[in-house]
Amino acid sequence: MTRDELAKRLNLQYHTFAKYELSAREPDFETLVQIARVLRVSTDYILGCTEYQMRLQKKGFDADAESLLLKYQTLSEDAKERIQNQVAFEYAQERALDRKRRTKKLE
Repeated sequence: MTRDELAKRLNLQYHTFAKYELSAREPDFETLVQIARVLRVSTDYILGCTEYQMRLQKKGFDADAESLLLKYQTLSEDAKERIQNQVAFEYAQERALDRKRRTKKLE
């Protein structure tokens, strides 16, 4: 689901929802509940008050990583597989670059 699709499902304008994501504006209680229902998560999760999020923070995940994980959870299995493949590719590329840099330092 894109941001635009989510905003439409919530009967919000796109820029209003974008402000919620950027923490430039906070939704009222009813909107918060509606967002949670559409995303199939608890309001506690959205507010960052779950044990899961606390574990992520302890592991060093920042707000951007948490946001990505929340969005990832709402994707179809096909979309998740595409993202996993892309992340694996990017990770391999970064490791190869790191090895190349280390090799050059040793020369």
